[in-house]
This record gives sequence, C-alpha cells and structure tokens, in this order.
Amino acid sequence: MKTNTEYDVSKFRRFLILFPPLYLVHDIEEILTVEKFLKENSNIIPFSVTTLEFSFAFTLLWIFASIGCYKAFYGNRFIGMKPATFLAFLVPGILLANGIGHILQFFFFKDYVPGIITSTLILIPYSFFTAKFLISERVMTKIRILSYLLLGFIAQAPLALMALYTSKILI
Repeated sequence: MKTNTEYDVSKFRRFLILFPPLYLVHDIEEILTVEKFLKENSNIIPFSVTTLEFSFAFTLLWIFASIGCYKAFYGNRFIGMKPATFLAFLVPGILLANGIGHILQFFFFKDYVPGIITSTLILIPYSFFTAKFLISERVMTKIRILSYLLLGFIAQAPLALMALYTSKILI
C-alpha cells in the first residue's frame, strides 16, 4: 500500500471534506421522517425515538466523524487510525453499510424508510467513488475495503444505539 506522498492527496482530501455535508443531508432526511416511521411501524419495531432525540444522537455521531475527517485531512491519526484507514473504514465501511441497510429495510417494509432516498442518490455513489479511488490509487486493496464494509455492518448498530441511548439520557 502507498504512503501519503504516493497518492493524490488533494483528491483524498476532497473525499474527506465531502463526508460531513453528505452525511448531514442524509441524516436530515432521517430526522424529518424517523419519528413518524417508527410510530407507523410500532407493531414491527419495538423501539421509539423522538425527532429531538434522534437529532441529538445524529449530532453526536456527526461531530465525532467530522472531527475524524478534520484530523485525517491534516494527516493525523484519529482513534488510532491513519488517515487512509479512517476514510476507508468510515466511507466504504460504515457509510456504505448504512446505505445498504436502508435498501434492505426498503425491501423488507416494501415502502419508504427514512434515509432511502439519500442512501440511493448520495451515500452509495459517494462510497463507491471513495472505494474506487482508494483501490485505484493502491491505498487499499479490495479485500481490505470489503473487510471494512463487513466491520461497518457490525459497528454501525452499536454506535447508533450508543448515540441514541446517550440522547435519551440527556434529553
């Protein structure tokens, strides 16, 4: 794998700075629709969250991920990860897993689910372009990206639940 000086750093940084606004747009869709969706599907989902609680939980996750993007942008490690590892774990890992999760929910419910529009139009394309860049620049291998995607499927639920739990306690 390549070091920072061997790949297109400006393009790498563009992928990093795109994350916070794209993630924000996605979660605005979720914020606007999640409470109603959960109420309408309370017979299937034994979980409720208010718009305020969800907004606060999202804000916690958004700030955390944005700090990581900021640090990685300047070439610094975040939670022990080198910048390229952080980007690969965050975008083709957790974010792509989240987008795929929304699509699977859509097929399960056979109706609109919060986040499906932005997952389809923003998260999945952004994740694929990021993965393609990391692979074509030989920063990451396909196997490494797939392993981050698998970890993303595993990590996203506990991270979201911790943020929601924190939100419920504080609000």
